[in-house]
Amino acid sequence: MVRLTTAYVERKCSQTQASKSLTKDIQKDHLKKITHLYMNEKYIRAIGDFSVCTNLKVIYLHNNCIAKIENLQFAVNLIHLYLQHNNIRKIENLNSLRNLKKLYLGYNYIKTVEALEELENLEELQIEKQKLLMGESLEFESNCANTLSLFLFDQGRLKILNISGNRITTLRDLNNFQNLEKLDARENLIDDMNDLLETTSSLPNIFELSLQGNPVTKRHQYRESLIGSSHHLKHLDGKLITEVSRQFMMRFKTEKLGRPTRRRLKMTLSDDITSSLNLPPAFKRSVSRAIVQSGPKLSISVTSVTGELHPQYFPPWRSTPAVKSFKNNRFTPRPFWRCTPKNKSQSPPAPTTSTIILPPI
Repeated sequence: MVRLTTAYVERKCSQTQASKSLTKDIQKDHLKKITHLYMNEKYIRAIGDFSVCTNLKVIYLHNNCIAKIENLQFAVNLIHLYLQHNNIRKIENLNSLRNLKKLYLGYNYIKTVEALEELENLEELQIEKQKLLMGESLEFESNCANTLSLFLFDQGRLKILNISGNRITTLRDLNNFQNLEKLDARENLIDDMNDLLETTSSLPNIFELSLQGNPVTKRHQYRESLIGSSHHLKHLDGKLITEVSRQFMMRFKTEKLGRPTRRRLKMTLSDDITSSLNLPPAFKRSVSRAIVQSGPKLSISVTSVTGELHPQYFPPWRSTPAVKSFKNNRFTPRPFWRCTPKNKSQSPPAPTTSTIILPPI
């Protein structure tokens, strides 16, 4: 394993110089003048003292075996730091890098986003696909989240954030991130639509959002709801949002909120039958009960010639002989013409004649 020191940097710079020209020796103040340091894929296990490189602006340390961020206090001019694909478990020792704009920490073992409060110019944070234990997910420390969400007009405060592949279940930690413009939250466990809409509506400058691979993307009207709640969103899941579609979604949302809710009433079998009959309400209820209930429940009192009341009982509709079958959850009545005689050619019987005897004259 290798430790990053001034001697190691000088040796690598000499090798690079020798491969480019016949001169093998580097200039005396070469290490003080370099602005970009390429130390990626060098099997580096620790960051030592190489503070002689005072003018560094970009450091490439990705694809190594670094376990701790340290000894970078001298790099006050640093603007880009690449530390992805290492063994880092904690964000620390970055307070002096006040000019840092881009920080790459993907594919490490980091569980908590923290210790970024002093990075006043930080605009981009790439912390995707951390190697977490089962059941763990990436989270934001409260003080760090509050600091990163502050609105600074012409300065940093996190415009681009990549937190994809970190088993995140909610974006509530990102509420009110005033400067955030691009958010990549793919391949997480976000499932609550209302919680997601609450976060996106609190991001006033968001214009690009990626949520592919989350369960929430399968929710009903997922895309329509997000477009309607985010006024500046231009790209959603890699697809362009046109102004025409935005206006349509906004209009649809306004009409939906202003329209009173209507409850659909289920019509029963008895209501379906009695609704087509022009009957008084009381009689209609009696018919409905007779249809639904079993036994001769429907009774009507009929007044005879002598003035006596004789109740007439009618069998339930389902038990009548006219009912033929049960189809599509409904009883199918037998057509009335099937009750007529099949032999239409048979003539009606001749009327019987009787002899009338007249009285004698």
